[in-house]
Amino acid sequence: MLYLYLGYILAQTFAVIEKLMTATMSPLALFFSIVAFVIWSAFPMLGYLLAKVFKAKGNLNNKTLLASGFALGFVENILFHFDILPYGWEGAGTFIVATLAFCLAFVCLTKPVQLVR
Repeated sequence: MLYLYLGYILAQTFAVIEKLMTATMSPLALFFSIVAFVIWSAFPMLGYLLAKVFKAKGNLNNKTLLASGFALGFVENILFHFDILPYGWEGAGTFIVATLAFCLAFVCLTKPVQLVR
């Protein structure tokens, strides 16, 4: 689950850094914003954790989870960038990503994923 979370954070980091750099905030408000971002980013991964509690048999390796987390974060960014979800509906975006993470926990691959060299 850690790799899924790290991939998700990587995808969300650019948008957050862009917002923080253009805002004029005190250092303490900046620190609080970063802490809130790290905590809030954990909520979509609760879908994956919930599926594992329900004994999901997914067997994705760490690299696949990292890439999947990045894809989930990218999907959430796309939802707002292309106005599929209007701004202010961040809870709906979180719910969609948590649902996708829940489904991801049930993915079983019969062969391990190998990167082509």
